[in-house]
Amino acid sequence: MKRGTLALAGLLSILVLSLRPVYAQEQKPAPQQTPAQPEQKPAEPAEKPLGPGWLSLDCCVGLIDKWIADNKAKVQDFLGIGISGYIDTGWTWATTHPGSPASISGRIFDKDYNSVQFNDFNVTLDKPEKDWGVGFHISADFGRTGALLGDNTAWGPVFTTTNGVSVANVRLEPSAQLRESYITTTIPVGEGIGVKGGLFVTPLGTEIIPIPGTYNDNISRSFLFNFAIPLRHLGTLFSYPVWKKDKDTTIVNATAGIVTGWDDPRDNNTSPSFLGGVAVTPSDTIQYASNIIAGEEPTFVGPNTHPKRSTPRFAWSNVWTFKPIDPLGLSFEYTYGHQTRASLITGHSSATWQGVAGIASWTWTDRVITAFRAEWFNDRNGARLGGANGGTGPANVNVGEVTFTGSYKFTKMLMGRAEVRQDFSDQPVFLTGRAANGNFSFNQTTLALQVLYQY
Repeated sequence: MKRGTLALAGLLSILVLSLRPVYAQEQKPAPQQTPAQPEQKPAEPAEKPLGPGWLSLDCCVGLIDKWIADNKAKVQDFLGIGISGYIDTGWTWATTHPGSPASISGRIFDKDYNSVQFNDFNVTLDKPEKDWGVGFHISADFGRTGALLGDNTAWGPVFTTTNGVSVANVRLEPSAQLRESYITTTIPVGEGIGVKGGLFVTPLGTEIIPIPGTYNDNISRSFLFNFAIPLRHLGTLFSYPVWKKDKDTTIVNATAGIVTGWDDPRDNNTSPSFLGGVAVTPSDTIQYASNIIAGEEPTFVGPNTHPKRSTPRFAWSNVWTFKPIDPLGLSFEYTYGHQTRASLITGHSSATWQGVAGIASWTWTDRVITAFRAEWFNDRNGARLGGANGGTGPANVNVGEVTFTGSYKFTKMLMGRAEVRQDFSDQPVFLTGRAANGNFSFNQTTLALQVLYQY
């Protein structure tokens, strides 16, 4: 599998250097919870202007929007490559006042306490397949998001082996990360077998690492996003439209492929994992997506973890989305995970985790959107959350949260958001004050602000 991974990386490098763009083409971006489409449409401001608003900045920032859109279109036409991205800056505060480190418990990306963070400058490039039958997608993150993405997907740590145990060395966080880098093509069999090979984000779950033109309803990510599923994969994924209503409408789409595993491109156990799923879209207002990843996944936590031990892990994500009326959007998720002989605070026993989440969003005007999220997540054996009291308390932990987020579009491309979130647990898992003091709370409240500019 290691040789296959190196060959795939070499092929991707050759293609990126050799492709010469001719035409620009836009395609609709695929929601993250459904099997990914070959290409994503670059974010463009809509032709229809936004309605009037008290906080509108169309008079000034809107002129910048137009200048960027016009000049970007010229560059895209010249290069034949879709260009898109966004700039994200945010601030988060918590009642637990964590310190040394100032990291809010239960978070991966939005964890920095009481500091303004330049989260991300994202650059995304898309080449359509139509020129030579092969396309590519490259997405890079510069800023805090890139650093955290690398830290949580085993792309940065250098592992050493001592007495048969793999341990991650301490390292400095980078400020840039290649989030996705894959090639696409279509095998002309039947309705066409789509092929995607390289590095790509996971199709599991409701929420996503934001992409140009698409972002989550809330600023913070759910416990399910952070702990129940992987973030991205390295491998090859095939897709096929099992049932098409017409040329442009797919009712059932299936995916299947092989990846190096769960957030680790190194294929640390010489055994690949299976990644696959199905998406059912009976109408424009209803969609169901079910995805699963299964394979050997040794962990690197604890002194007795051995990478050669058989530790099968799988996660199964189910997402339903509805739009019963035009202003209202609903989504529901149930995710279940299990791992045999996981490295746990209670010893080498099996681990199970599961959770449910629901999100409701309401579009009041073309400028104002509100969203409400509620969820429950159970980590039965401490494999995902690490147990109570920083790993010294009970392993079986139930956590939940309710989150309310309000968004306002100052212009078509500039958005401001504010959020209040209440986390709670049946065990003390939220760090309070300095880590050295070892104090943990049953709940925490967080406030967040975000400015997001998409181009």
